[in-house]
Amino acid sequence: MSAVPSGVIIRPARPEDAPRVARLLALRGISVEEALEQAPRMIAALPVLLLASLPADDVELAGLDGGASQPPKLDAIDPPVGDDDTAAPIALSGAFLLPGDLEEGRPERWMVSGLIVDPGARSRGIGRALLAAVGVAVQEIEPGEDLFSVVETANHASVAAHLAAGFKEAAHVDGYAGLVFDGDALLMRLPGAADH
Repeated sequence: MSAVPSGVIIRPARPEDAPRVARLLALRGISVEEALEQAPRMIAALPVLLLASLPADDVELAGLDGGASQPPKLDAIDPPVGDDDTAAPIALSGAFLLPGDLEEGRPERWMVSGLIVDPGARSRGIGRALLAAVGVAVQEIEPGEDLFSVVETANHASVAAHLAAGFKEAAHVDGYAGLVFDGDALLMRLPGAADH
């Protein structure tokens, strides 16, 4: 597994993390209300959903305590979450089992559900570490299974994070499992433990 950057905590998202997950979902341009509706469903539905956080003291040191990197105002509803109740969410990723499709000739496979990294936390290895942790979590559920991800080729940072986490290019695609992309995309594969 890739080294986790200093001070970063990566752990499974819990139901009480819904406001933290919503904060990160809102970075994708959806409304706060939509994010707050989606977060609990996402936590309940995804077999793997990992949250990366920084303790509040580290957020200030890392320069993540202001500016455009701050998501919409959810502070008033952000409840304490035990030992890390002051941790600030900085990234989110997960995985799900995509059913196979005989017409497309696609077998059932594990897919990355997305990668969200706070803009102020980018270029620090957090996305790479989070993707690697998702791969480990999938291996714990189904040892030897590959993990796949579809990344738009224009998203150079995401492609680089996937490559750094051990993903390999599997194919160029313009659509996948019903998703259509504006431009070229890569189907990327993190080999299961049997292939290492």
